[in-house]
Amino acid sequence: MRGRGEGFLAELPQPRTAGEVAALALALEREAERRYLAFAEEARGVASPEAAALLGALAGDHGARAGRLRAGLAQGGGEAVAQDPEALWPQVFAEEETAVCNRADLTPYKVLAFAVALAERRFSLYSYLAASAPDPEVRKSAELRAAEELPRAAELRARRRGAYRVERRKPAAETYPPPALIDSPADLIAAALVIEDALARHLAEAMPALPVLSFSLEATRRQIEELQRARRAAGAPGGALVEALARLAEAAAIRARQTEDRADLQRRLLTECENAFTFYDAVAGAAAKEAVLLKAQDLCRVALERVKRLAAA
Repeated sequence: MRGRGEGFLAELPQPRTAGEVAALALALEREAERRYLAFAEEARGVASPEAAALLGALAGDHGARAGRLRAGLAQGGGEAVAQDPEALWPQVFAEEETAVCNRADLTPYKVLAFAVALAERRFSLYSYLAASAPDPEVRKSAELRAAEELPRAAELRARRRGAYRVERRKPAAETYPPPALIDSPADLIAAALVIEDALARHLAEAMPALPVLSFSLEATRRQIEELQRARRAAGAPGGALVEALARLAEAAAIRARQTEDRADLQRRLLTECENAFTFYDAVAGAAAKEAVLLKAQDLCRVALERVKRLAAA
């Protein structure tokens, strides 16, 4: 993950061997298994049976990954596990401690959101270690770990989207372009500008009836300014996407002409904000390029915060 909480990466000591990278990965998997097992125990009788069962399944998955890593280290003679990974990289484990579930209000969606955050954090960690490694074997080992996290994160995002829709009982917006059309940062930026511009207009129009939307409106306008700056460097989107975005803009204009009472207006805006998050999340899950993945993750964070604020308004 980029942005908040990532500054510690620059302070990490560089692993000296591929064995130390594997030892760190093993420690992270063991910690994830331990934590999910503890969460599952605490969730029993408090959270939904589905959430507790999901925590147990995730613990088993991390345990299996730890077993494979342990076997690989044993085959290599237990190479260079001279220092305790948790002592060598304490910042990594401190970051893990910041993502703790609230078991009193736990749902499958929240469990999977937590799992996605862990997978994204590990991808960022291994990518950083690979990019900064002077030793080719260390770099290769870190790249392997990063490559393993990508499909795992994509699978978890897909499951998270499904859980989100079940909890909200709402399908994905049919007017949004298929995520497969987003092939470059330029494509994603162009799509996000259409989505965010429509949301900003609708939030502004709702301000007289819902003045509590002011924070969300300002945050959306800042997002648009950032996207406009990024568009100048990214270039033009693909032709097929341009047509899909024209249809999306037309649908947004039709929604804007609808009249509603205050409660209906708030529900409609919440649905639009949720659909934006779902789209960005789907793009992240389908991304074949790292630049698209990272930008989609940034957009997801902003969109999810907007959903939370509007839902609480």
